Amino acid sequence: MKRFGVLFLVLSFFGWVGWSLAENTKELSELKVPLVKEYQVKMGRVTFPHGKHFLDAGYSCGTCHHVKKNNVEGKMVPEPMTVEKVKELAAQGKVAFQCKTCHGDLKRSQYKKLFHKNCLSCHKALKAEGKKVPVKCRDCHVKPKRKRMIEGC
Repeated sequence: MKRFGVLFLVLSFFGWVGWSLAENTKELSELKVPLVKEYQVKMGRVTFPHGKHFLDAGYSCGTCHHVKKNNVEGKMVPEPMTVEKVKELAAQGKVAFQCKTCHGDLKRSQYKKLFHKNCLSCHKALKAEGKKVPVKCRDCHVKPKRKRMIEGC
Protein backbone atom coordinates (compact mmCIF):
# COMPACT_ATOMS: atom_id res chain seq x y z
CA MET A 1 0.00 0.00 0.00
CA LYS A 2 2.87 2.36 0.82
CA ARG A 3 4.33 1.73 -2.65
CA PHE A 4 1.13 2.93 -4.30
CA GLY A 5 1.14 6.06 -2.12
CA VAL A 6 4.75 6.84 -3.02
CA LEU A 7 4.09 6.08 -6.69
CA PHE A 8 1.06 8.37 -6.62
CA LEU A 9 3.11 11.20 -5.06
CA VAL A 10 5.94 10.77 -7.58
CA LEU A 11 3.55 10.73 -10.55
CA SER A 12 1.68 13.75 -9.15
CA PHE A 13 4.95 15.64 -8.78
CA PHE A 14 6.02 14.92 -12.36
CA GLY A 15 2.55 15.79 -13.61
CA TRP A 16 2.77 19.14 -11.81
CA VAL A 17 6.25 19.82 -13.23
CA GLY A 18 5.03 18.99 -16.75
CA TRP A 19 1.99 21.24 -16.32
CA SER A 20 4.19 24.10 -15.04
CA LEU A 21 6.58 23.77 -17.97
CA ALA A 22 3.66 23.66 -20.41
CA GLU A 23 2.24 26.86 -18.90
CA ASN A 24 5.62 28.62 -19.17
CA THR A 25 6.03 27.40 -22.75
CA LYS A 26 2.56 28.71 -23.60
CA GLU A 27 3.37 32.11 -22.05
CA LEU A 28 6.68 32.29 -23.89
CA SER A 29 5.12 31.22 -27.18
CA GLU A 30 2.78 34.20 -26.96
CA LEU A 31 5.79 36.50 -27.29
CA LYS A 32 6.22 37.48 -30.91
CA VAL A 33 9.90 37.64 -31.71
CA PRO A 34 10.94 38.39 -35.29
CA LEU A 35 13.46 35.87 -36.61
CA VAL A 36 15.35 38.75 -38.19
CA LYS A 37 15.15 42.34 -36.95
CA GLU A 38 16.25 45.05 -39.40
CA TYR A 39 17.49 48.54 -38.63
CA GLN A 40 18.00 51.31 -41.17
CA VAL A 41 21.01 53.42 -40.16
CA LYS A 42 23.38 55.86 -41.88
CA MET A 43 26.01 53.21 -42.50
CA GLY A 44 23.50 50.92 -44.21
CA ARG A 45 20.95 48.30 -43.24
CA VAL A 46 21.80 46.18 -40.20
CA THR A 47 20.05 42.89 -39.61
CA PHE A 48 19.96 41.14 -36.28
CA PRO A 49 19.20 37.43 -36.70
CA HIS A 50 17.33 36.46 -33.52
CA GLY A 51 17.06 32.90 -34.83
CA LYS A 52 20.81 32.55 -35.19
CA HIS A 53 21.45 33.88 -31.69
CA PHE A 54 18.69 31.82 -30.03
CA LEU A 55 18.63 28.56 -31.96
CA ASP A 56 22.25 28.24 -33.08
CA ALA A 57 24.13 29.95 -30.25
CA GLY A 58 21.68 29.08 -27.47
CA TYR A 59 21.24 32.57 -26.05
CA SER A 60 18.03 33.82 -24.47
CA CYS A 61 16.19 37.16 -24.48
CA GLY A 62 17.92 38.05 -21.21
CA THR A 63 21.35 37.82 -22.83
CA CYS A 64 20.79 41.19 -24.53
CA HIS A 65 17.63 42.58 -22.94
CA HIS A 66 18.10 43.50 -19.31
CA VAL A 67 15.99 44.85 -16.47
CA LYS A 68 18.65 46.77 -14.59
CA LYS A 69 22.34 46.64 -13.86
CA ASN A 70 23.84 45.55 -10.54
CA ASN A 71 27.26 46.35 -9.14
CA VAL A 72 29.20 43.08 -8.91
CA GLU A 73 32.77 43.46 -7.67
CA GLY A 74 33.00 47.01 -9.04
CA LYS A 75 31.60 46.09 -12.46
CA MET A 76 28.06 46.89 -13.61
CA VAL A 77 26.49 43.61 -14.68
CA PRO A 78 23.06 43.50 -16.37
CA GLU A 79 20.27 41.50 -14.76
CA PRO A 80 18.51 39.54 -17.53
CA MET A 81 14.88 40.31 -18.38
CA THR A 82 12.56 37.66 -17.03
CA VAL A 83 9.18 36.41 -18.24
CA GLU A 84 7.66 37.96 -15.12
CA LYS A 85 9.03 41.39 -16.05
CA VAL A 86 7.74 41.01 -19.61
CA LYS A 87 4.27 40.22 -18.21
CA GLU A 88 4.45 43.17 -15.81
CA LEU A 89 5.32 45.59 -18.60
CA ALA A 90 2.64 44.10 -20.87
CA ALA A 91 0.04 44.57 -18.11
CA GLN A 92 1.04 48.26 -18.05
CA GLY A 93 0.55 48.43 -21.83
CA LYS A 94 4.29 48.72 -22.50
CA VAL A 95 6.49 46.82 -24.95
CA ALA A 96 9.15 44.95 -23.00
CA PHE A 97 11.91 44.68 -25.58
CA GLN A 98 12.22 48.28 -26.70
CA CYS A 99 15.01 50.37 -25.19
CA LYS A 100 12.75 53.42 -24.87
CA THR A 101 10.29 51.53 -22.65
CA CYS A 102 12.68 51.84 -19.71
CA HIS A 103 15.29 54.34 -20.89
CA GLY A 104 12.96 56.88 -22.52
CA ASP A 105 13.66 58.46 -25.89
CA LEU A 106 17.34 58.24 -26.68
CA LYS A 107 19.36 60.14 -29.25
CA ARG A 108 20.64 58.28 -32.30
CA SER A 109 24.20 58.53 -30.95
CA GLN A 110 23.13 56.89 -27.67
CA TYR A 111 21.51 53.97 -29.50
CA LYS A 112 24.64 53.61 -31.63
CA LYS A 113 26.86 53.51 -28.55
CA LEU A 114 24.63 50.98 -26.75
CA PHE A 115 24.26 48.63 -29.72
CA HIS A 116 27.95 48.72 -30.54
CA LYS A 117 28.91 48.10 -26.92
CA ASN A 118 26.42 45.27 -26.53
CA CYS A 119 27.04 43.54 -29.87
CA LEU A 120 30.73 44.18 -30.41
CA SER A 121 31.84 43.33 -26.89
CA CYS A 122 30.22 39.91 -27.22
CA HIS A 123 31.46 39.34 -30.78
CA LYS A 124 35.03 40.35 -29.93
CA ALA A 125 35.05 37.95 -26.98
CA LEU A 126 33.80 35.15 -29.23
CA LYS A 127 36.38 36.06 -31.89
CA ALA A 128 39.12 35.79 -29.25
CA GLU A 129 37.87 32.25 -28.57
CA GLY A 130 38.44 31.47 -32.25
CA LYS A 131 34.81 31.58 -33.35
CA LYS A 132 33.86 33.07 -36.70
CA VAL A 133 31.67 36.09 -35.93
CA PRO A 134 31.37 39.53 -37.57
CA VAL A 135 33.50 42.25 -35.96
CA LYS A 136 34.10 44.71 -38.82
CA CYS A 137 31.69 47.51 -39.75
CA ARG A 138 30.85 46.07 -43.18
CA ASP A 139 30.16 42.66 -41.70
CA CYS A 140 26.92 44.02 -40.20
CA HIS A 141 26.28 47.30 -42.04
CA VAL A 142 25.18 46.57 -45.60
CA LYS A 143 24.82 49.50 -47.97
CA PRO A 144 22.38 49.10 -50.85
CA LYS A 145 24.03 48.39 -54.18
CA ARG A 146 23.92 51.24 -56.66
CA LYS A 147 22.24 50.61 -59.95
CA ARG A 148 24.38 51.46 -62.92
CA MET A 149 22.93 53.37 -65.82
CA ILE A 150 23.16 51.62 -69.16
CA GLU A 151 23.55 53.86 -72.19
CA GLY A 152 20.86 53.67 -74.83
CA CYS A 153 18.09 52.30 -72.58
